[in-house]
Amino acid sequence: MSDPAAKASKPIVEYTWGKLWNAKAYNACSDMPRFGHAGILNEQQIHDVMALLLDPQSPVNK
Repeated sequence: MSDPAAKASKPIVEYTWGKLWNAKAYNACSDMPRFGHAGILNEQQIHDVMALLLDPQSPVNK
């Protein structure tokens, strides 16, 4: 994804938010924690994780 703010990227951004907030909503057998739902991360922290995952300039995407 070259631009997370682009209209075409919206489904990916929404999926990423949902998966981080409540992974079990997408896969009931997921071992991934419900970061937002369980209060492990707050909204700002989830935004920060999403920036790390989705920003083309992020170290994880180089």
